[in-house]
Amino acid sequence: MKVRVFSQGFLICGVIWVLVLAAQGYFRGLRSTAENLGKVVENEEFADWSREKGEPTGENREVRERRIREVVSLLIEQEFNPDAKMRLSELRDEFYSRLSPGEREEFVALLLEGLDSYIVLFDALPGDRRRKLIRRSVKAAKEELPPDLLSTYELLDAEEEQEKIGEMGWRAAMKGKSPDQVMEYLQLIEIAGELIQRMRIPKWEGSSRDKES
Repeated sequence: MKVRVFSQGFLICGVIWVLVLAAQGYFRGLRSTAENLGKVVENEEFADWSREKGEPTGENREVRERRIREVVSLLIEQEFNPDAKMRLSELRDEFYSRLSPGEREEFVALLLEGLDSYIVLFDALPGDRRRKLIRRSVKAAKEELPPDLLSTYELLDAEEEQEKIGEMGWRAAMKGKSPDQVMEYLQLIEIAGELIQRMRIPKWEGSSRDKES
């Protein structure tokens, strides 16, 4: 009997140890990805094309397209982690600001492809559920975004546009929007998708649960 209890205790400790190592590796991976992305985005060899006339051509265009896809790949593979997410949002906006008009369209289109599952889940919900999710997403974004980014997100204070998203869904609400406008949607799409899949629990919900227990 004692041997069995000892074996079970040893097994449980082993499982906990494996889970701790896995969690540490996961969050190290997130930090590493943010650091790697920072090096890619802040690389001076990737020229700022936002004020140039025309689009990149030839080999320069091919190199930049590969860099755009590399950045998108690093961005869309991330799961929710508050610290890494904010850094990634800053890097995403910084990288976008250095792109030509045509590159911005491509960048936004690729990011939306990566968020397609979130968009489909949200748009499939009833209107009242979508409106509730938008309110919660806006609240979360306002709490999480740093002040310098928060001031650039006009959508967070555009109640009519938020209502439109709740009524129509993401895809219909974004139809005809410019890449600059769609960039404002990305943060809310991510947050709403995470709320739907319970990948995040809002701070206010967590607090209420603590009080109940």
